Amino acid sequence: MNQKPIPTYSYRRGFFWLFIFFVLALIPLFIGYGWNLPDYRGFWEELGLSMGFVGLGLFAVQFLFSGRIRQVAPAFGVDNIVQFHKEMGVIALLFGMAHPVILIAVDSSYWGFFDPRVNLPRALALGAASVGMMLLLVTSLWRSLVGLSYEWWRLLHGLLGSLILFVGIVHALQVGHYLNDWLKMLLFGGYLGGFLYLFVHSRVVRPFQNSKHPYAIDEVIPEKDDCYTLRLKPCTGERLHYEPGQFLWITIQSSPFSMQQHPFSFSSSPLEPLIAITAKRLGDFTRDWIHLKPGQTAFIEGPYGSFTLKDRPCFLVMGGIGVTPAISILKTLAIRQDTRRCILIYGNESWNKIPFRQELAELERLLHLQIVHVLQEPDQAWQGERGLIDERLIGKNLPEDTHAFDYFICGPEPMMDVAERTLRNQGIPWKQIYAERFDLA
Repeated sequence: MNQKPIPTYSYRRGFFWLFIFFVLALIPLFIGYGWNLPDYRGFWEELGLSMGFVGLGLFAVQFLFSGRIRQVAPAFGVDNIVQFHKEMGVIALLFGMAHPVILIAVDSSYWGFFDPRVNLPRALALGAASVGMMLLLVTSLWRSLVGLSYEWWRLLHGLLGSLILFVGIVHALQVGHYLNDWLKMLLFGGYLGGFLYLFVHSRVVRPFQNSKHPYAIDEVIPEKDDCYTLRLKPCTGERLHYEPGQFLWITIQSSPFSMQQHPFSFSSSPLEPLIAITAKRLGDFTRDWIHLKPGQTAFIEGPYGSFTLKDRPCFLVMGGIGVTPAISILKTLAIRQDTRRCILIYGNESWNKIPFRQELAELERLLHLQIVHVLQEPDQAWQGERGLIDERLIGKNLPEDTHAFDYFICGPEPMMDVAERTLRNQGIPWKQIYAERFDLA
């Protein structure tokens, strides 16, 4: 069975999902203040209590809007969803921290909730949640500065998030000031508990499902610039169906429950028999690809992403190994014998370090494709573009009928920032610009 086509961006889909997000986030407040209200306790105290409900609701919905739910991300694209997740996560944490701060500022007796002499389990739980919020904020915004590896950050992020949500649910139910009847308690606990289950589903249920469909490394292919391509074949059944330009999460272990699960774009066409991904040996995970052997087990999850081929001509701005989704797109066009126009601006350090250089030359021969190579450190004989991809270079190569194209950007973040800003300054609608950063941490 083929995968359903990925929808294009639209204001209608965008506003629809934003509306859904904020309605879902406010439901805990609606439950608390919906009926059977206790006596009014003053503006600031009510504000502090409302901050708790809203913060908990915002925090819970983060488990849904995290980029791993395939039904949500196509409305905005994974890149935008992840950025939205980060920013709303900070706002949720600020609401959560404002809840006790306001209440204690209004009435110092609220310190009793943190006093172990009054109630030791409650004080430990609320203290752990408070510290957890601070750790979650620091490790999410400054992971590299604190020296936390991606694998440990991912585990810590999930555990801290689940701890904070669980303690928040239990705390609200135990206090019971606004959740003062069984219907409210049932609705509140069941609703927020459903979001908590999403973490369990992501870290337990989905890996278990993936364990039933293992893959094996068929071939390890060295590429230029210390890059390696892994070709994967399913051990049982059909291989994964995907769209050109999408990505997967992969674990190369004997078990799918490993912490080492990383995202990579497909560098193969979905019309090819095997799945391929390509990466440069940079981090702890990809550094060992040189030692991988055919036959080793891998588990994959996906596909994800809306960075996909549509019906328009393509304008692609790529840097280094960020070219992999473009390779998937161009290979698919070649197999389909598609004659649409494509322009690829491709930046690399030098001619000898261009990944897929031979494949791109062949694709340029087969397709209606124009490739503009940009080299940072070319030799003296180089006659092409030099330096970095900048606004001048992109503007120089834009087609005359700019609004007829879709625009795809992937590569180093500074290059992507320049490319996105340039395209928007040129009047390209945001709905036609697709960016993939993989900045998931």
